[in-house]
Amino acid sequence: MDPKLHYILTELWILAWNASVQRAELYRDGKERKSEQVRLFRGRVVTYLSSEIIPRYRANEIAKDQHYKCIEELIAYSNDLGSNVLGQLGYKYGIAQKLLNLALKYYWCLGEIAEPPHCPVDRIVIDKTRFKGNLN
Repeated sequence: MDPKLHYILTELWILAWNASVQRAELYRDGKERKSEQVRLFRGRVVTYLSSEIIPRYRANEIAKDQHYKCIEELIAYSNDLGSNVLGQLGYKYGIAQKLLNLALKYYWCLGEIAEPPHCPVDRIVIDKTRFKGNLN
């Protein structure tokens, strides 16, 4: 992979991960976000996504039902992998959905995949609509 693209993707994964977990109480009590176990967990989840899930979106356009299946696979993988770091609720749907959708948005912006099935709608997007101030 081109070193410049690798650098950009690494930075974008950091942004996507942080956005997906910023308000979630994802980790077990006592687990620091910067602990070695959490770093390994995060790295393995990102590696799984970039090597197993994202290539499916490169190969062809993904239908919504296939997209939902990818989210469910991410949840199952993350829960299996993270049993020693995840809190009581585990790796939840909303976290997985946000991580995958943001990653796909970044890959799409870089021209690496076709238009993804869902556009992540965040506060920045909402503030540009008539719903500004009315929706979280």
